[in-house]
Amino acid sequence: MYNKVNLYFRRKIIMNKKLTSLSLAGVMLLSTASPVFAATEAAMKETKEPTKMEQLVKDGKEKMTEAKEKVAPKLEEVKEALNKEIAKEKAVRESKNLKEAKDDVITNYENAIAAAKSIANDKEAKPEQFENALKALVEAHEKLGFKADAKVEEKKEVKTVDVKATTQKVKLDGKDVVIYGYNIDGYNYFKLRDLAAVLKDSKAKFGVEYKDALVTLTKGADYKVAETDQKEVKAMSKGMLTNDKVMVGDKALTATAYKVDDSNYYKLRDLGEALGFGVDFDKATNTVLLMSEKEVKEEKVAPKLEELKEAVKKELVNEKEVRESEAYKKADDKVKSNFENAVAAAKSLLADEKATAEQFTNELKALVEAKEQLGFKADVKVEEKKEVKEAKKEMEKDVKDAKKEMKKDVKEAKEEVKETAKEAK
Repeated sequence: MYNKVNLYFRRKIIMNKKLTSLSLAGVMLLSTASPVFAATEAAMKETKEPTKMEQLVKDGKEKMTEAKEKVAPKLEEVKEALNKEIAKEKAVRESKNLKEAKDDVITNYENAIAAAKSIANDKEAKPEQFENALKALVEAHEKLGFKADAKVEEKKEVKTVDVKATTQKVKLDGKDVVIYGYNIDGYNYFKLRDLAAVLKDSKAKFGVEYKDALVTLTKGADYKVAETDQKEVKAMSKGMLTNDKVMVGDKALTATAYKVDDSNYYKLRDLGEALGFGVDFDKATNTVLLMSEKEVKEEKVAPKLEELKEAVKKELVNEKEVRESEAYKKADDKVKSNFENAVAAAKSLLADEKATAEQFTNELKALVEAKEQLGFKADVKVEEKKEVKEAKKEMEKDVKDAKKEMKKDVKEAKEEVKETAKEAK
């Protein structure tokens, strides 16, 4: 009897265990089939940690948002700085500095102010265009002696270039002279003191004074040669562009210069332009020619205003073609900026009813040069006026007549000599 009861309870326990297992299996099956359980499970999956790729995308979006927030105020600052520089225009135009400045400095300012105005009013202008316009206008003001209200930060690293000692002979007024310098990109560069030593006994002599960290050159002043002058240079070296300020009288020197081994070397042609001596090159003898008296070129009669306007318009016709060209895409930032400023200045002048012929002449020249730097040939040349051509023809006729008269005089002189010889016999 006892054994039967015990067997009964054992069977009961086994049966309960089977029921429990079946219940658990049912619950699991229900969880995968029921929409409620499936949604709950999906929600649980969504709360899991993101994958590495998802995290990278998320971080990238956050950085882009931060960058946009930082760029916006910077652009507004550049715009404000540009407007401050533009506000100086009236003071600059009325200044003595502008009236006495050289043509290239005036042209540089006119281009910069026109480009700045155009970009300031352009709602689609990019931050880079604002920065380039601001930099160009600040530099133009500084060349005229006006201090900048805004500081333009240089983003580019200072680059060095390989320089070689020049091997070309140099002559001054036809006589051989010795001067050491460097040839950089096909141009000769010399020290100011070395050049002063070479020109000291000529009409192009100039003095060099260093005071309060500023170099001042004085035309016509005597120069005393120092022991450190006229020293040979290394055959090869490294150089970098420098903008150390140099004055010619009371005006800033506009010249390309490189610092090589702690000494500044200036482009010879720029110095000739600033100091009033001539520079030429004799390719046949590989000789640099210096002339103490610069040749005065015949001035051309300025073209009419309407002719200049038409010429500027023709240069702007292929603006889109230039921007889409490979030459433009591969050009460095300086060349691109030069083109953009020239185009903006040209458009601004065309819209200005008070613009003068001189302004159009300067802008046409700047636009043509900007396109030529990108390999585009000028579409138009501004021809001389009819009066100039007629004057040249008349001059040529006078020369021919003078030659005929000389031949006639020589012939008569020879006849007189013959007659005298006959009488002597």
